[in-house]
Amino acid sequence: MTSNVPETMTREQALALVTCMLSTAHVDGIHPQELALIRRFHEDSADLKLPDFDGLVATPGDPLALLAGLGGDAAFAEQLVLLCIMTGYADGDFSETERTHVAALAAKVGIDGARFAELHQGVKDSLIQSLSHLPDAASVAALVKTL
Repeated sequence: MTSNVPETMTREQALALVTCMLSTAHVDGIHPQELALIRRFHEDSADLKLPDFDGLVATPGDPLALLAGLGGDAAFAEQLVLLCIMTGYADGDFSETERTHVAALAAKVGIDGARFAELHQGVKDSLIQSLSHLPDAASVAALVKTL
């Protein structure tokens, strides 16, 4: 399995990402699809020796506290926002409460509202593109309207 984790990511950044993704999933009740996405990221970060995944799920840390100590790495900030948006969409619905939560995390790491909207649109575009090959165009169009 190829890692999707940047080689320059620190253990602290990966832990903050997992924690923020979990906090996003918990906003409206954690769903199996969200958990699977977060678990995959955790597994891809195995070389960083993160705490046990099930332990993180059972007692997630405070995402804002973890982010406070990380400084202003713009690439990390954008990756965090993208992964949290993807987590929100993993169950098929990026709810308004999830959106508000991720926007607050984005603000904490220095992403303003306009950039947050751009990142959100990028995730939606990527999801739409991944559906574009499906043969039933009417169903795809109906699904796109829900994004």
